Amino acid sequence: ALLITNHNYPVEEHTVHTRDDYILTIYRIPTSPKHQQSNNSHKRPVVFLQHGILCASDDWIINGPETSLAYMFADAGYDVWLGNARGNTYSRQHKHIHPDTSDFWRFSWHEIGVYDLAAMLDYALSESHSSSLHFVAHSQGTTTFFVLMSSLPSYNDKVRSVHLLAPIAYMRNHSFILSKLGGIFLGSHSFLSSVLGSMELLPITGVQKMMCEHICSEGSMFQFLCSGLLDFIGGWGTQHLNQTLLTDVCATHPAGASTSQIIHYLQLYTSGDFRQYDYGREQNEIIYQQATPPSYNVKNIISCVDMYYSDNDYMSAVEDVEYLATLLPCAKLYRIPYSDWNHYDFLWSSNVKEVINDRIIEKMLIYDMEHVLDKSF
Repeated sequence: ALLITNHNYPVEEHTVHTRDDYILTIYRIPTSPKHQQSNNSHKRPVVFLQHGILCASDDWIINGPETSLAYMFADAGYDVWLGNARGNTYSRQHKHIHPDTSDFWRFSWHEIGVYDLAAMLDYALSESHSSSLHFVAHSQGTTTFFVLMSSLPSYNDKVRSVHLLAPIAYMRNHSFILSKLGGIFLGSHSFLSSVLGSMELLPITGVQKMMCEHICSEGSMFQFLCSGLLDFIGGWGTQHLNQTLLTDVCATHPAGASTSQIIHYLQLYTSGDFRQYDYGREQNEIIYQQATPPSYNVKNIISCVDMYYSDNDYMSAVEDVEYLATLLPCAKLYRIPYSDWNHYDFLWSSNVKEVINDRIIEKMLIYDMEHVLDKSF
């Protein structure tokens, strides 16, 4: 929030309660300083942004007011909402359970989809007196969208245009080396996956923030370690990452998650399917009334989605995205025209404005003009 006000944009902090009693903190940028004269003259259409795994709402603002999607949306006349999933820096609360206990971390991205994302969308629509919104997500944020829309199809009516960056559902061609190794040990239910599940993973610490200032800052002889880590996870060899953001990225990431979120992805990689969490045969029979986890019915995702993907993304493989598109009732694909564009370039590249952000905003403005008589916002 402080980063937003430092750029002279108004910001509101909101608290959202989920049906399973998690307490989330989300942020709203209701207008832009560039529109001060017309702030109250007309109702602004709503856009909601959802971050990826081990990330937070910071993803959408640290690239600065000229390039970050959140600020660009506000400048374009949108009422901007930034989500935060349970377990991250801003959403470490529960009505009854303390985050120091394993019970707090007993969730995967399935729960983030059906509980968190549902609650946050409903809250944003209620507060803005709207009935539908534009939706933008990155990485795990796209997974939670697929989960929600396939599990609770009525939510398809609540979205206008949908823009999914580095979408992840099927992971048959996933190429991250640690996933290949992790899949061997954790990709199927086992004693080890039971022991390692439901634990807190990589929260931000004060020591980390101090180290970021020295290691990732411009001029540091160790800066290559910061960019190298993003390359290792997201795709080697990108020439697009804005190196000046590394200190801010390091200071806000990783933002915390549950180990079960990682294990759930490893299960997808091993099974080749897009399905719910595998608790083992005995528990599956109790929870799902069947021996194996049920697959998500992506045919239920009737809202039209624009999916943005790239060749050098270790998390979101070209073949998997294109396969998913064949299953969805309404999908449009945009393949980034750079062979070295990786998973994090969708957020923090030096040319993300021209390659992605301008394109998304243009599509949203066209949608709103074509549906100007539609009472849904």
